[in-house]
Amino acid sequence: MKLIKGMAVFGFWMILLTPVLTFNFEEGAISEIDNRELSTNPFSAEAREKGDLTGNIENYVEDRIGFRDDMILAYTIMNDRVFGKMVHPSYVYGKDGYVFGAGLNVYPCYSEFHEEFADMVLKVQNYCSERNVPFLFVFNPAKPAVLTRYIPEGQNYDRDWVGQFLAALDERGVHYIDNTGILCEKTAEGEVVFNKKYDANHWNDLGALYGANQILKSLQAEIPQVHVNNAEDIIYDEVLKTTLLVSEFPINEMVPNISINMQWESVSEDYREELFLDENYHAFEYFRNPIRAEEGSPRALVFQGSYMNEYGYKYLMNGFSEYIYVHDYQNIINFPYYYNIFKPECVVFEVAEYTLEDGYFDRERMRTMALNPTLESVLNKGGVVRSEVATEIDLIIENGSKLTKIMWAPGSGISYGWLKLDEGNVYDLLCEGEAGYSVTILTEEYEQYKETMEILYY
Repeated sequence: MKLIKGMAVFGFWMILLTPVLTFNFEEGAISEIDNRELSTNPFSAEAREKGDLTGNIENYVEDRIGFRDDMILAYTIMNDRVFGKMVHPSYVYGKDGYVFGAGLNVYPCYSEFHEEFADMVLKVQNYCSERNVPFLFVFNPAKPAVLTRYIPEGQNYDRDWVGQFLAALDERGVHYIDNTGILCEKTAEGEVVFNKKYDANHWNDLGALYGANQILKSLQAEIPQVHVNNAEDIIYDEVLKTTLLVSEFPINEMVPNISINMQWESVSEDYREELFLDENYHAFEYFRNPIRAEEGSPRALVFQGSYMNEYGYKYLMNGFSEYIYVHDYQNIINFPYYYNIFKPECVVFEVAEYTLEDGYFDRERMRTMALNPTLESVLNKGGVVRSEVATEIDLIIENGSKLTKIMWAPGSGISYGWLKLDEGNVYDLLCEGEAGYSVTILTEEYEQYKETMEILYY
């Protein structure tokens, strides 16, 4: 009897101590169950700066205790099987078993932010128009906008702000498409463009095909050589998904898995290490399509979010001779930097409905975003443009294997500046405040023209 009691006590203490003994001390650990970085050491310098030591310790222990993910998963599955409730931190159940993102009940109200965002889009469009480059803004809907009838009971999904925002674009004459219509149309026809469960925050591969083709069709109206994906390009298949995205929550769902018949090459790595990208939004790819190049299809610079990064990119790869994409959000505010480097023949700016907020697009930076006029327009208006031979003034040159940054500090009294390599190559100098002006160009162009470069300013 004593032995049994002793074993019971030992087992009890092991149950209590095992989570403590398996405590997770790994720095920068990511939880697979809710796809986030776990709390940092509460005694670190970073944590001390935030204060609230007691709260930091509590969060650290809750995040790092042994078997945390297993316990959360077991609790989540139990609620699903027994009560039909979704208690996962990233997801929420709708009607008929549909799964939506957990932020469904947060609706933006139309505000000055949206007006300033529309102003920014117009600035980018005007910049492109002045340089005879077609521009297209793309608005992609969130899942509940297309599958509204499946949102959770009692949720009042208010989307009035979208109509107000699109009206603001109309008032400004912005060239745009709203993919809500095509996705609702295909859904009404019985096609599945958003999965029932898997990847609740994005369209699926089929939705991406329809949305991307709308982009290509719109551009094709201005540039006939743009290729729109057709039945001969597409290889349709389905794949089984057994867990929700970035989660171990079990599901059993067949989802579209489309591939494209095309030839392509990637030169992304040639640029990636030297290209400036926001540290939080650093997706970048540069693809070349030799078949589309033979057909005269344009070189496209596309600022895009996760809708296109995850699924839509391959359809655009098949539409252009060169497809260069940059993770949008804060990067679009540095638009001339990328324009200078890649000299696109058309520009696309794509956003998903739920990203129009300050956390993705910094409001103050949007508001103060100032873009250069063309050198030609200043001259045509009688502006007095002065010139300096680059070799005769002080420049700071940062050479990279692919990109070269040229910096110039002329002092005050300058409104705009340009770097001129030859008659066909003029680049905008970008103001960097007290640091002066800068421009980043291809290193091969710098090497070719460095002896004859001119700095022009107004």
